[in-house]
Amino acid sequence: MKPIVLLTGANGFVGSHVAEALLAGGYAVRCLLRPHSKPAWIETLPVDIQRADYEDANGLARILDGCQAILHFGGATKAPDRDAHFRANAGTTQALLEAAARACPDLQLFLLCSSQAALGPSPSLDPLSEDAPPSPITTYGHSKLAAERICREYESRFPIAILRPPAVYGPRDKDIFIFFKLVKYGIAPTIGSRDRYFSLVHAADVAQITRLILGRSHPPEFRLYHVTDGAIHRWTEVSGAIAHAMNRRPLNVRVPMGLALAVSKVVSKWSSAAGRVSTLNREKLDDLLQQYWLISSQRAVDELGYAPKWDIQAGVEMTAQWYKEKGWL
Repeated sequence: MKPIVLLTGANGFVGSHVAEALLAGGYAVRCLLRPHSKPAWIETLPVDIQRADYEDANGLARILDGCQAILHFGGATKAPDRDAHFRANAGTTQALLEAAARACPDLQLFLLCSSQAALGPSPSLDPLSEDAPPSPITTYGHSKLAAERICREYESRFPIAILRPPAVYGPRDKDIFIFFKLVKYGIAPTIGSRDRYFSLVHAADVAQITRLILGRSHPPEFRLYHVTDGAIHRWTEVSGAIAHAMNRRPLNVRVPMGLALAVSKVVSKWSSAAGRVSTLNREKLDDLLQQYWLISSQRAVDELGYAPKWDIQAGVEMTAQWYKEKGWL
């Protein structure tokens, strides 16, 4: 029989890439969705879709029964307030771990997909390792760090691993897609007057490292891994890669920080009035204004044999092609 893997967030951008990689690796994929969530990107995949609220302990235990591994990619990158962030990220992690302790005492792996936001920005051009002390600056980052700490409480019960990606891009993404649209219309914006440096990773490489973690033998000790494409990026490089992939020559526009702040306030108020959460909110702007967001994935290279398959130019070209084929651009 194929090993059964429970995957949360499978109907999302990154989770759907993970689902495809698991199927390609011969796993039986059981996807946990909330009762009213749409299957979205997994509706045509041969996966077992199960539905339950995270508050339904018995429902979770039923769905987890028989699973060899749990991969928690569900959560929220934006939410209307602090409580909603913590419910979506820390609360769901707690619920899954409690249910796993009941239903899967012989669980071989619990993997949490956290975020670089849980670690916080780096102080210099030296990428941070997994041993750096966390110092998140946003509510999202704090909620992801809380989820990580909850995982550590269960490390004596079954193997625990945590994955921290930086900004992820690739087909199906709707956040970085905004920059593709701006380049299409001839604009390549940069906020503020100084260069900013950051780590990136393609969604397919997040899926790749997930399979590597899942496929290794798991001793009882806790493991934390960063995953990147191995490069240090500047926004001008990324916008240049997007422009090249789209055969455009956009105007490079420096947006003053005061104007960016004013725009974020207006967009946030408009989104709130419409019952939505703005992508460009004040906390996201605080993220964008940090000079360094750099992490190292050397541990994954050394321990897992991880080797990123997508550099920025190839990854952006593939992503732009997907957007065009789907009529997004």
